Amino acid sequence: MYLFLDSAARFLDDVAQDRVPLGRLTAQSSGTLSSCVMLWTGLGPDADFATMHHAAVLWEVARATGYRTAYIGSQNLRYEDFGAFLERASIDVLVSAADLGGAGDPHLGAPDENATARMLDFIGQPAGDGRPYFAVLHLSNTHWPYRVDPALQPFTPHDANPMSKVGVLHNHYRNSVLMQERTVSAFLGKLRATPGWDDTVVLFVSDHGEEFREHGGMYHLSSLFDEQVRTPGWLLSGPAALSVEQQRALANWHTRRTYTRDVNATILDLLGALDQRPRFPFAPRLLGRSLLRFPPSIAWAVPLSTESGVWEPDDPKYGVMQDDLLVVRSATSGWRCFDARTDPAQKHAITGPPCDALVSVGTHTFPGLP
Repeated sequence: MYLFLDSAARFLDDVAQDRVPLGRLTAQSSGTLSSCVMLWTGLGPDADFATMHHAAVLWEVARATGYRTAYIGSQNLRYEDFGAFLERASIDVLVSAADLGGAGDPHLGAPDENATARMLDFIGQPAGDGRPYFAVLHLSNTHWPYRVDPALQPFTPHDANPMSKVGVLHNHYRNSVLMQERTVSAFLGKLRATPGWDDTVVLFVSDHGEEFREHGGMYHLSSLFDEQVRTPGWLLSGPAALSVEQQRALANWHTRRTYTRDVNATILDLLGALDQRPRFPFAPRLLGRSLLRFPPSIAWAVPLSTESGVWEPDDPKYGVMQDDLLVVRSATSGWRCFDARTDPAQKHAITGPPCDALVSVGTHTFPGLP
């Protein structure tokens, strides 16, 4: 869910003021399952079911390069059989909401602080053979109905009732986000005190954003406009984890649009496996750019969709984005083009050769649309 971008953060600044943005991060889908699978595989939303399930996932790469692996999440992996994707993913320690306790709502999962505590336990029990770890901490409590702490509710009035006025519901969401920021900050404070911190890299990303009527919709998985796909993303590292060259490269991405697949490539780079990617299954489809290498001079056209090989929504949306130019359509409507640089709210459709070029990419990427 949408969580603290580049602005001041009440809790996070105390423990991670040295975090570096992962560019202007954009999810390639506005739904959890699709977005996560694309992050873990590096594929795009146009990959079919078989491809998504046969592609190498990050845990497999990590194990092959000498890491012990973990997925620890407050997510309810029984929802839509999400957990099936992780069962044979080379994960040594797999913990989800059903294992953590306190999962009273299937949308919220278990309390996020249960997941962070379990992750700290995993990190605190190093392998006897000296292997480093690769671990995914997957939080969940900012999903509707937006879990909050009664003692931390600065945004008022607020109410989780979906029939509330949009500003009231948005305030409830903001209180939930603030609570998760506090949870993440407490986790980072303890992580930075562990013996292995100097060589540790943390990448914080989100699966999608959340809409509050900006384009007439609510929640997520209904559009590809920025309120649903523009997400927070930053990197925090110990003093010995990145080279000076990598730090300089990351800083050069600050104003660039970056995407889910770029985070995948960055993790592969950290694992020392990016240069081996041409040998991966479906290598021609793995187009992410490592953010630890200097950005190319030309922005790439990147596909987005609410539909993917692992998710079929009732009213799918399809899109292509290049920098801040976005073309979008549904299964029954034509392409429309928006420029978030001159129209940040993406309210006014435009036309012209750049739009036409992206429409051509979209037509090729999503064949079969009327």
